[in-house]
Amino acid sequence: MRAKFTLPDLEERLEELQAGALVQISRRDYERLFGLNDAAIGRLRNFARSHQCIASIADTAILFRKRVASIDQKSTPVL
Repeated sequence: MRAKFTLPDLEERLEELQAGALVQISRRDYERLFGLNDAAIGRLRNFARSHQCIASIADTAILFRKRVASIDQKSTPVL
């Protein structure tokens, strides 16, 4: 990611991801975009979920992985 990217920039990157692909941001950017308080992790999870991603938190980075739909989710139910 480029320096000083914004939340809309991150949203755009996540929307472009293919299933299973990753986007990584630094811990510093995470803190700048989502904050440092108790609610920051909740904001991060809700943000990731709204873009069909899962956020993984490491010491120095945050990884967003696009969810992979299971075969069951893609098929229509049999009656």
